[in-house]
Amino acid sequence: MERISYHSNFKNAIQLAKDKGFFLGSGNPNAKLLFIGKEAAIDSLNSSEQHKREICNNTQDWELNIQNNTQFSEVDNWFVTPQYNPLYPYKGQRKAVESRNENGDIIGGKEGTSRTWFNYQKLTDAIYFDGILLDTINFHEYAFLTELNQITGKYSKDVPKKIRKESIEKRKELLQTPFFKDFPIIIVAVGHYVRDFDIDLQDLFKVKFDKLSSEKYSKGLSKDFINIHFDNLEQPTKLLIHTNQLSMVSNELINRLGQICNDYLRQIQ
Repeated sequence: MERISYHSNFKNAIQLAKDKGFFLGSGNPNAKLLFIGKEAAIDSLNSSEQHKREICNNTQDWELNIQNNTQFSEVDNWFVTPQYNPLYPYKGQRKAVESRNENGDIIGGKEGTSRTWFNYQKLTDAIYFDGILLDTINFHEYAFLTELNQITGKYSKDVPKKIRKESIEKRKELLQTPFFKDFPIIIVAVGHYVRDFDIDLQDLFKVKFDKLSSEKYSKGLSKDFINIHFDNLEQPTKLLIHTNQLSMVSNELINRLGQICNDYLRQIQ
């Protein structure tokens, strides 16, 4: 397993996040892959402890990781020692979707994860493991994850649109830092948030829309879409894909995204 290097661009992003009260994210800061979601599905009132450890303590935990030069191997299995670390959140999760009833009792997929993280894992498997299904959730070793909006809710509709828009607008400053802009592959899995909140991905990440490739890879998808962008259409060094929010998508979409990313990684190596 490759050692984590806490480089200057990452430290600068942490400092900005700390100064402005931004949520930074989780996972491998040295990864080639960046996932950007809509917002974390956390009810800040009824799940206040989860909100505190995942969102409120985020930059503080990263500062401790830098201070201690924390590596993946040093993060404890959550189900043995439940101590949260944004480098490897809930380490040891099974590759299963955990479901609960109205009382919060687990009724399926014990020690599993959310449907969105389950699909992040399936996509990571498709990119790095030729689709071989792993038993545990380990995508944090291969990707960094952040959100467009840091105001959380169990469902998107639980956060008023005005508040979501304000959060997204403020966080553009963070997403434009070299740390976030320098990922070779950026997957913006937010569905119609781009349209609904007037997000100009081409301006934000300095990329250009590739209409022909987008039409090619979206062909035949009934409810899903793939919008492909490159920083340079002739000699690209950055791939950005805007697609559906990944909680409820087809296996075909996952497979196509995996193929695009895998082909691109081979091209730039």
